[in-house]
Amino acid sequence: MKIALIIPSLVKGGAERTVSNLSQVLEKNHEVSVVVLDSSDQCYPHGGRLIDLQAPPSAGSAIGRVLTLLKRTWRLKKLFRKEKFDVVYALMEAAGAPAVLASKETIVSVRDTPESLASFYQLLIRYIYPRAKKVVAVAKATEQKLQQNYGLKNTTTIYNMAAVDMADELSKADIDVQPPFILAVGRMEKQKGFDLLIEAYAQSRCKDKIPLLILGEGSQRPELEKLIRKHGLEDKVTLYGNTDNPFAFYARADFFVLSSRHEGFPNILVEALASHAACIAVDCPTGPNEIITDGENGRLIEAENIPLLAETLDEVYFDKALKQRFRENARASVAHLSPEAIAQAWVDLV
Repeated sequence: MKIALIIPSLVKGGAERTVSNLSQVLEKNHEVSVVVLDSSDQCYPHGGRLIDLQAPPSAGSAIGRVLTLLKRTWRLKKLFRKEKFDVVYALMEAAGAPAVLASKETIVSVRDTPESLASFYQLLIRYIYPRAKKVVAVAKATEQKLQQNYGLKNTTTIYNMAAVDMADELSKADIDVQPPFILAVGRMEKQKGFDLLIEAYAQSRCKDKIPLLILGEGSQRPELEKLIRKHGLEDKVTLYGNTDNPFAFYARADFFVLSSRHEGFPNILVEALASHAACIAVDCPTGPNEIITDGENGRLIEAENIPLLAETLDEVYFDKALKQRFRENARASVAHLSPEAIAQAWVDLV
């Protein structure tokens, strides 16, 4: 089967990692093309060949967004006529909307809770996505929102894959940070709630016992650095920056924390579990409560509740038996998300 996977770019992010992983699994049995709208920031590896549509976004005005949509639609139509793909998968609205306008046979994927998207992209979901062959949500809660709030009937849910074999191999790599540490991973943006985590850590008792390490980069770094200074945590909280191998950190973390204000289906939480990490996750919309069973493979707590997060940091740090149970149950809890099973679920949509 001749498959196209369309994504705005292959920069670091959840949707981009999904395309990276999915393309590498699918290329074993299919002819795969990864189509990026703008390849200037490519980071992740990919399976198959890479096609650069050379259609970066225009200015951020409404007219600019419409012109970008039309340009991408026209270029995708030309590509589809030339390549005659058997199936087209498009991830993220910047790729999904023009792909659907170019071909009604497109299968699109919504990666985050729709309400967290800009109003322009919410309009695209409401008025363009009903034309798609199928709309794939990454969590059941997201699919329900698409049905109830956007009137979509052509929906299904496919979770992100857990790269278990990759976790085993990459976790063996050396790191330049001495364990033990509490770990958080993600873009330094408001969505990820690192400000909430730092505030909770500042209120915790375990801050005097173990440092906090945050992997990632983003626009909120100056605000986070200011918050760290405010609480006098300069020697306890490290903003490490980006890394190509978070698995080596998951495997050595005392425990992992997801503190997001919202998610789609958080890859980093699945990766941490695949790496046998004990986990704390906030029950934000959407995804964590479809991954974590509270008390079994981690703690699932109310989102944006700083005192409760501080209390839970202490609970998991000081309760060695609880932490060990979480570690023992972690890998099995994501076994159903194997790359082969998830890739087959996408193929079965055709």
